[in-house]
Amino acid sequence: MQTYTAKEKLDFLLAPRSIALIGASNREGTLGYDLIKMILQGSYRGGLYPINPKYDDICGLKCYPNLEAIGQTVDMAVLCVNAKRVEEQAKICLGAGVRALTVFANCVLEEEAGSESQLEDRLIALCEENGVPLLGHNAMGYYNNDIGLRVCGFDAPDANVTGHIALCSQSGSVLSTIGHNEPQLRFNFCVATGTGQVTSLEDYIDYALELPTTRVVGVFMESVRKPQSFISALKKAREKRIPIALMKVGKSELGAQFAQSHTGGLAGDDDVFDAIFAHYGAIRCQSLQELTNTLLLFSLYPNPPKGDLVAIADSGGERNLLADVAEDVGLKFAKLSDQTMAKLADIQEYTQEAANPLDPWGTGIGFEQIIGDSLTVMLGDGAAAIGVISQDMRDGYYLSQGCVNALKSGYERVGKPVVFMTNLSGTRRADMTAQVRAFGAGVLVGSHESLAAIRNWLNYRDYNLTSVEPQPLSLPGKLAATLEQDAPLGERQSLAILSELGLNTLPMVAIEQPGDLAANRDKFIFPAVLKTAAEGILHKADVGGVVLKIADYGALEAAYAKMSAKLGPKAIVAPMFSYSTELIFGVITDPDFGPFVVVGAGGIYTEVLRDRIVLPPTAGEREIREKLATLKTYPLLTGVRGMVPADIDRLVGQISKFCAIAAYLAKWAGEIDVNPVAVNGEKIVALDALIIPHGNKMETA
Repeated sequence: MQTYTAKEKLDFLLAPRSIALIGASNREGTLGYDLIKMILQGSYRGGLYPINPKYDDICGLKCYPNLEAIGQTVDMAVLCVNAKRVEEQAKICLGAGVRALTVFANCVLEEEAGSESQLEDRLIALCEENGVPLLGHNAMGYYNNDIGLRVCGFDAPDANVTGHIALCSQSGSVLSTIGHNEPQLRFNFCVATGTGQVTSLEDYIDYALELPTTRVVGVFMESVRKPQSFISALKKAREKRIPIALMKVGKSELGAQFAQSHTGGLAGDDDVFDAIFAHYGAIRCQSLQELTNTLLLFSLYPNPPKGDLVAIADSGGERNLLADVAEDVGLKFAKLSDQTMAKLADIQEYTQEAANPLDPWGTGIGFEQIIGDSLTVMLGDGAAAIGVISQDMRDGYYLSQGCVNALKSGYERVGKPVVFMTNLSGTRRADMTAQVRAFGAGVLVGSHESLAAIRNWLNYRDYNLTSVEPQPLSLPGKLAATLEQDAPLGERQSLAILSELGLNTLPMVAIEQPGDLAANRDKFIFPAVLKTAAEGILHKADVGGVVLKIADYGALEAAYAKMSAKLGPKAIVAPMFSYSTELIFGVITDPDFGPFVVVGAGGIYTEVLRDRIVLPPTAGEREIREKLATLKTYPLLTGVRGMVPADIDRLVGQISKFCAIAAYLAKWAGEIDVNPVAVNGEKIVALDALIIPHGNKMETA
């Protein structure tokens, strides 16, 4: 049996040299008819073989009674049959040597409800046993516009239009929405994965990244089926500097339930997905319009120049809207030089001031010239990366036409990227949009979505993160042995392990029985803190298990006597540590992607604000520093209102060390909780910790 590489297998499916259409039909409105019609509209030059014993020809093509009658093996078969016939036809195809299958039918049969044997499972097993890629089941098909092939069972626009956007969607509806409703978007490849149990979303993303015509990959995802393949695809995109702009739905609890039921995959923890996207430079979009705008920008201008945004609005109100929304999405306007501002001021009418963003509308006399010259001057500044004219575009409107002409003028005179921005989506702009596209620019839609797309475009330019291999760590035999136990490790054991691995801690004295207090009298450092070490208590303070600011040995004896009577004899004594800010370090283990580090505001902020960042263990110091600055409580670390500023370099170093610890302890620990981590200037100390083995959940006392 001949073996093929993964790329060759996907070529059989997505760039086949020959296609058999099982269940082809001459009846209009059927899948078997519409599929042939769609393929014939394109420029596909491979072999096309309708299969149906009822017909001699279909749509001018010779029709064959069966696969054997073709006289040669075909690369792919498309099953245009109902679910009850899928298994039989799939077996016939694979028996005839067909190398790939596309199945449109939803292979869930009502009569098999509750049965151990399901058509879906049998089809998956059949393809996996034969090493055959499968698009579907419940697929909507794909477009490979590089070879003029569209395999889909519905009428669609833009036949033979090629471009540089690859779109991979787990929703057929979203593929249709993005792929068919915005003529500005031009695709080299589109696929709706169906359920994707055999050939999955991750495989299609990887395939798109290998296409030489791909400038940007758009992804709509609900779940992951092959987590490590997903990570590999993101790594490949980062290495190739091909941006991936995506929407990941299922972030709400209800949305996650729907995502899992729809695709059968795992929706995953949304914070983990955010961390993965940020680490590998994938651009997460919050709406289909933002995604569409982002794809358009990258397809037009794959290499953003240095600088920031310059923008012109047609009124003071819309100029103010630009300023507000830009601040909201985190987009900076370019700071123009004094020379540029002087030139800009000379162009404006008497009542208007030079600014960025600019409102040049005075009397309206000669507005086209004023806007065009203003844009040219602003784009010519070294701080400008992209120019925007914001006006609510409408066909046949003199103001829209003048603004389009001004945009073209600025673009042709300077050559930097420009876009037209219309704040309101509408349908009366087809001609104006075509004019903008004709000179190489694009029209972005929606105030928030447009400026968010420009932010995405500029941020990707500046993305420069790399994965850092965590430094190798080891534990002496006695401490390593404690990790093999099933029960959660207490504070003393947990802090001892973390200290050995490089996290800053305080010296502590363990008290196992009352006599230990006197025996260790010379070891205590005052003022001191006394904490219970009773097993099973997660929040010690809630049960009276913490006594602070113990001044001397006599006070320690009294505090211990009271605590031990209530909570038992086991306790810990450590020196008090004064600090201005507290953080929490933690490790969560995602079932698909493994351990991730959590750093957040400590104390009451932990639960009230949920102010935290999530990092992969491979995060480098630059990534840690950038994400740390996104905490709402970050100003507390920088010395706000007279507080002692933290040594950020040392803090980043401790977080980096903790990332290495998370990677090292991954095979033992399911969760790690270090809370609080006290921060006072250059001193950063873990004061309490808990290590919970895999599969063990500790109940709160």
